[in-house]
Amino acid sequence: MRKARKEYEEQTLDLVPIMNLVTILIPFLLMSAQFVTLAVIDSTLPAIQQESNEPPKEEEEEPLGLSILITDEGFTLTGKGLDAELPKDDEVNGPNVVCLEAGCPTAESYDYDTLRKKLVQVKDRWNDEENAILVPGSKVSYETVVLTMDAAREDPEDVVDESTQKKRELFPFVVIAAGVN
Repeated sequence: MRKARKEYEEQTLDLVPIMNLVTILIPFLLMSAQFVTLAVIDSTLPAIQQESNEPPKEEEEEPLGLSILITDEGFTLTGKGLDAELPKDDEVNGPNVVCLEAGCPTAESYDYDTLRKKLVQVKDRWNDEENAILVPGSKVSYETVVLTMDAAREDPEDVVDESTQKKRELFPFVVIAAGVN
């Protein structure tokens, strides 16, 4: 007895749906790819200190505790013993460094050069101090905070090492604290 042989028809694959999917996916993947690299600013959070009943040692100088308040009026430098060193510019309660434009509408309207000069004066008086605390206001832009950190970290006019062109560090450890309203 003879077996019937089944004949199979060769079918062609329909690749049009897959090609359509690839055509749609390629632009989507290109658009979602990351073309921008992010920079990291080294900063630390303020540490919580526990109060001790022991008096400070007489030979140790009390730390400055430099704070730079950033408001829409300008910069105010505060710290222990700092008020006698740096008098305010305008008013008794005004900022140490006033803005170049009223209300400081942009990051460029802050006077970073004068701030840097005042910080150089502070560094000359408290040479061992390396910490500064930034206290930005609630309406201060991110760019202003970054430019203030740059101004507080190094003095571009004072070169310590001529061979490496290393700048003098003012306050390399900048901490960002909760802002003021």
